[in-house]
Amino acid sequence: MILGQKILTCLFNNQTLQIMRSIIALCLLMLLFACKSDSKSAKLDANYKSEFETYTEKLQQNRIKYLQLNGLHKLKDNDNSFGKGALNHFVMNIESIAETVGTITVKSDSVSFKAAENVMIKTASDSLVTDLHLPLDEYGSSIKLFHNDINWQVITRAGSLYLRVWYENNPMVERFKGYEHYELNSDFIFDGFFSYYDKEKEEKVDSQLGVKTSTNFIGYVTFDYEGNSYQLDVGSSGFTMVNDETSGDDTYGGGRYVYLDLPEQDGKVTIDFNKLYNPPCSFSQFTTCLYPPQQNHLPFKVTAGETLKRL
Repeated sequence: MILGQKILTCLFNNQTLQIMRSIIALCLLMLLFACKSDSKSAKLDANYKSEFETYTEKLQQNRIKYLQLNGLHKLKDNDNSFGKGALNHFVMNIESIAETVGTITVKSDSVSFKAAENVMIKTASDSLVTDLHLPLDEYGSSIKLFHNDINWQVITRAGSLYLRVWYENNPMVERFKGYEHYELNSDFIFDGFFSYYDKEKEEKVDSQLGVKTSTNFIGYVTFDYEGNSYQLDVGSSGFTMVNDETSGDDTYGGGRYVYLDLPEQDGKVTIDFNKLYNPPCSFSQFTTCLYPPQQNHLPFKVTAGETLKRL
């Protein structure tokens, strides 16, 4: 009888001990999840939200220069006249400009501009222009010239010359209010690592122009998500093009952009996909956007950053 009581007491004590251990383990697990949740929430504190609001306001201001775009014309050899008159090579539906603003002449070794008779053309410094050689800088772009409420320059894309025109009073500036965002999501703020290439990597990528365009990548960033490691090629100044499984559905089919704040040497970097934004080609047909390279496609949904839905 006494032996039986001792056995029952021992069994009871073991069972109690197991229950206590289970309770302790459960409490520790709950504490761990709570710490993770607090850590994630800390990333989206009041300071972050204030900084993010400033970021979106600046983004909208930067878009004005693209919203003012009114033309992108591929230049041919010899003379290329432009203005609102129907007889020009490039006709612009802008009432405030001259019938013919002037002519851009492309030769094998030079590009020049000649103003139409009695049409006032100025440089950015208000110097008057009648006939001007247009040297191209290291990016293949000329200086800007101005007439009434338009300005223009020659640019180079994929080895071809284009006339790019801005119209200061373009109605698109007022019409476009921006894009909606996914809700801020701390799951898409990553602690990554950036590595510089020994030599910049040049690669041809697709573009809005429908042709392959060369671009350079200075390094790559790596980060972990849901147990897997991912890598993205990064351009100068931290410019990063990204595609993901939302592209073409909830987000722009040509991918989205984000800038990373890069270290001076290989090191840690924050990747905040809440700051992903739609490229200018998502709202202007006169842009020359680059599309993400194949290696910058993420095989999961990044439900952060700008969507396709307009405000």
